[in-house]
This record gives sequence, structure tokens and C-alpha cells, in this order.
Amino acid sequence: MKKLIILLLVLSVALASAQTASADIFTDIELKVNEYNDVSDQVPSFINMLLGNEVVHLVIEQNDGTELHIKAVTEDSVITTFEEIDAEDDIGATVVVGTDEDTTYEVLNSEYPLGTFVDAMDEDRIVIEPVGFTNSVTFAIANVLLKLSGVLGLI
Repeated sequence: MKKLIILLLVLSVALASAQTASADIFTDIELKVNEYNDVSDQVPSFINMLLGNEVVHLVIEQNDGTELHIKAVTEDSVITTFEEIDAEDDIGATVVVGTDEDTTYEVLNSEYPLGTFVDAMDEDRIVIEPVGFTNSVTFAIANVLLKLSGVLGLI
């Protein structure tokens, strides 16, 4: 369950210049994606059913004022595509995730990333915007399950 945060975070994180600080954050997230994929078979089945097949447009507001745009595609909870994109690229996103650089690093470096992710969502430091009615319903259910998991002490 701890590694689920990577799916949720990446569900969502384009590099303006390869020489800027954004290269570091993209690389740091990419490393976590690889770690996550190594244990993706441990994702609970109900999460896989709800969130395992998405096209995520992740937008990270960087500390230097620029935005990093990333396309992440999940198939059966495995992240099969993870690449930098331009802001105007139409990737057919099923969900758009917005956050900032500090929150991203807070989640990535947390001992309990899923709990940190949920807290950041509750504080509107991570915003998940499903695209379309069906995805809105799916994410509403997933959000309830995440909060319930928190109440039960599972995260």
C-alpha cells in the first residue's frame, strides 16, 4: 500500500529545460516510478480496478515559477509510459493532477507516502481532476476508499 502513492502521484507529474532544476524533479520521480513498477503486483485489487488504467497529465508548479508537464499511462497498475510533454500537448488524459514542487518532494521523501499524499489532497496541495463523468465517479469512489483506509489506520 505504501508504494500506491507513486501510482497516485504519477497519476497523474514536461520539462522546460533539461539543464534546470526541473530535470532533477523529473529524474527523482522517474526513479520512484521504476521502484513502484518493481512492486506494482502488490497494489490492492480494488485500487487496481479503480485506478489501474489511466492516462495522467501531471502538472507540477516548480519553485522557479515554471510548470513541469508529464504524461503517465498506467495499465493494470503498471506505469507503461512516463515522459515529459509540452503544456499544450493533447494526450487524451483521463485525469489531470496538479501540485507543486515542494509537495511532490514531501510525498517522494515521506516514510508514509500514501498518508502524506492523502493529507496533501485534503489540504488542496494536490488536486485531482478527472476528465469525464465516468472518471469523476470512479475517483469519487477511490477518494472515499482512501479516506476510509485512513480512518481505519491502513495508511
